[in-house]
This record gives sequence, structure tokens and C-alpha cells, in this order.
Amino acid sequence: MKNSVENVSRRAVLAGAGSLLVAGCLGAERTPGTSDLDWRMYGRDPGRTRFVPNASLPRDGVDIAWERSVSASGWYPPVVANETVYCQYSNGLFVLDAATGEGTRASTYGPFGRDILPMAFASTELYRDGVLVVPYDTVIGGYAAGRDGWPDSVSGIGQERARWWLDGDSTSTSRLPPRASAGEWLGSPLVVDGTLVSLHPRSATLSASDSDDGSNRWRFDLETVAADGYVASPVGHVVDTTTGTAVVKLRTRREEAAVVVPLLVGISSENGSLEWQTTTDEVSSGDTNPGVEPADSLTTRDGTVYTIDWNTSTRALRLCELDAATGELGWTKSLDRTEHIGVAVDEARLYHVGLIDREEVPETFRIVALDRDSGSRRWAVTIDDAPLDPRLPYGAPPTVADEHLLVPGKRGLHALDRGTGEILWTFTEMVPTSGGGSVERSGMTPAVVTDDRIVIGTTLALYGLE
Repeated sequence: MKNSVENVSRRAVLAGAGSLLVAGCLGAERTPGTSDLDWRMYGRDPGRTRFVPNASLPRDGVDIAWERSVSASGWYPPVVANETVYCQYSNGLFVLDAATGEGTRASTYGPFGRDILPMAFASTELYRDGVLVVPYDTVIGGYAAGRDGWPDSVSGIGQERARWWLDGDSTSTSRLPPRASAGEWLGSPLVVDGTLVSLHPRSATLSASDSDDGSNRWRFDLETVAADGYVASPVGHVVDTTTGTAVVKLRTRREEAAVVVPLLVGISSENGSLEWQTTTDEVSSGDTNPGVEPADSLTTRDGTVYTIDWNTSTRALRLCELDAATGELGWTKSLDRTEHIGVAVDEARLYHVGLIDREEVPETFRIVALDRDSGSRRWAVTIDDAPLDPRLPYGAPPTVADEHLLVPGKRGLHALDRGTGEILWTFTEMVPTSGGGSVERSGMTPAVVTDDRIVIGTTLALYGLE
């Protein structure tokens, strides 16, 4: 494990915080903790379960509570904290009241919020407003997050609101140089009790950092778990809060060779020590289907990890269960799918959304609910729709909320009964085209649920549904 890390001191943060002090952001009162109304990171929680147990959603359709129109989409997944929605799109950042949709649209004129990975929100003890965590590939910026403090426009990288920067190797109060990484991976940080757990493929590290100042708490070198002569490429991570285990999914391969060895690693989220590592089948990189072996293919809940990969011997999608504390493999389930879209988990079931090819319909949603204990099928349904772009390291995976399973697609947002798979309703709005016609607004982000609101980015509009 790498322990030598260049950190920024809290004194340095305080020394550079004069403007924030004047604005009233700095103070002894810490940010409110996570509530049932929050969706603070991609996947909602550290396990990326996408499960909202205490929501209140209608079974007979939704109405538009508020709408914010834009001239260009390019939505990134929204986050919600302290009843505030943060949602970045091609030309700006919305900071809105979740109930009313009122608030600021900060236009962006520079690299701020562009070419990023999904944001997160973290509470802080040093600042009352918390920190908005923005990943620029392997470099992560922490910004003042207060709803009322955002200007009408943000220039450059947003230096006037930035508090710290980290890249897995060092931490600074000034911007660190960008460090692009190769390959598909999901770099959205996770927030666990004031600690940011982030993945850095360029340096092949998993790090835990303080949300106040970005200082390092521990750092694990993922190259140390690869076999001799192999290179480790991390693709995603989750944290199981029941066992205190951070689980990282990697591909390891010998340089210039065609054999890839998938590897799952369990690391203590408390101190960064290695707990276990588990290897699945070797596969030929030429046989690997990037659509069904993506970065967003891990979830964990109540001490159990679920991973999705591609079984080259059967040419099928495979779901595997593991013990989060030991890495021991449990049940496996093969699914005949051409693409993996996303997964969600509630108390009793695992929900998988994938694509199948049908005659004259090349890509169609196939959704299945599996029993968490046995992997047996509870129900399955096919919907004549597909996601806007299934081949992103992040996208529009399903959400489980109240009695609903919410699935965004090209035709809008579909709501299914999570107990039976029955289609309850589809939210569809039309948008004019340049040719004088109209098309359906596509669901472009996950359906982020907060209380009785569903926040979703669609073609040229951000909606709050009720």
C-alpha cells in the first residue's frame, strides 16, 4: 500500500477561505447529515443500490411539478442534498429547490462541469454548506455547495468556488494538472460518513479523503493485487456499509497478451487494508463485449455484493453473488442479453435491466427481478423501448422507489410494479424538431427520487415529476 501522500493542511484551507468566510459559508456548524430525502451520489448510496424505501409515488401516472428547459441536453446524473437538486448539463449547472424547481442556472464558460463523471455531495464539519464533488477524469475538485451562493455564470474551472483538488497521489488548494485515463471506468466518488472514497485509474489507486479539505486518510495501490507480469485496470467500486468493505472491480491483463483476468478486491473502508481478492474466469479480450462488461456493474447491500460480467463460454450475461466480508462466491445466474444497462437492489430482490435483440427490433429492454437469496427469477418483462445510449460508463440505470421500478428510455420514463413487473405508466412528453415535427423526450439520466418528486434529465428539459 502507498502511504506517502502529499496533503494540504487544514490551516492552508482556512488561509485561503477568506472569501467564503465573508459569504457566510465557513462556520462551526457542520452540514446536515444524510436524510431519507437525499440522493447524494451516483447510485444514491455507497452501495449504489438505487433504492429509495420511503418515497411516495403515484401508481396511476405522474404530473409535471416543474420544468426547466435548455437549448442543449448533455445531462449528467443529478444529485439531491438538503432538498437541493444539483444537475450539470452541456452549458451550465442547475442548483434548484427540489420541490419547486426554483433556483439558479449557472451558465458555464470554460471547463467547469465539462467532460466530467457523475458528481457527488458530501457533508463537511468545517463548512455549513457542504461540498460539491466534481470528478474531471482522475482529478477531483471540491466546490462550495451552498444553494444561495451560486452566481449566474461560472468561468474557467470555477476557481472562485473551489476549495481543494485531489488526484489519488496528492491534494492541493490550487488546481492539479489533468490526468486522462484510458479505457472505460466509473469514476464517481462515494461518500461514507464524511469520507470520500474515490477510484483513480491513472495511478491505479483507491483512496479515502476528508471532505473538508481533501486530505488523504488512506490510499491503496491496486497494482499490488495483480499477479506478477499483469497490469491492473480498475473499472468501478462500491462500499458495503454493513461490513465496512470497499469493493473494487478490476481487469488484470498481461502486457501485449489477449487474456483478461477479472478481479474483485475487498478493502477495509476504515483503514485501507486488503481483506480479500476473488478471481472469476479468464476471458479473451477479443471476446469481451464492452456493452455487457461495463464499469457500472457492481452493487452491494446488507453484506452481499452483486457483480455483472460476460461469460465467454456461454456467450451470456452473468450475475454473481459474493460475500462482502470474505469475497466468497455464492450463486450465479446467466441471462441471455446483448447489453447490460443497469441494476438496482431492494430488501428482497435484485433488478436487472438489459437489452435483447428481437426480429426487426435490434435493441429492446428485457427486465428481470431475481430473488436475492437464491438468484431465482421472480418475474421478467420485455418493453418495446431502449436507452438513448447504452455504451457509457454511466447512464440511466433503474431506480427502485416506493412500489415502483423506474426505467428511463428513448420514449420517456417507464414505471413498473416492482413486485410483479406490471407496467404501471409511462411518462412521455414531446419536443419540437427543426423540421416542424416532434419527437418524444428521451430519459437521459437516472430517475432520482426525493420524497414525492422524481427528478430526471430528458431531451432539452429537466423535470420534477409528482
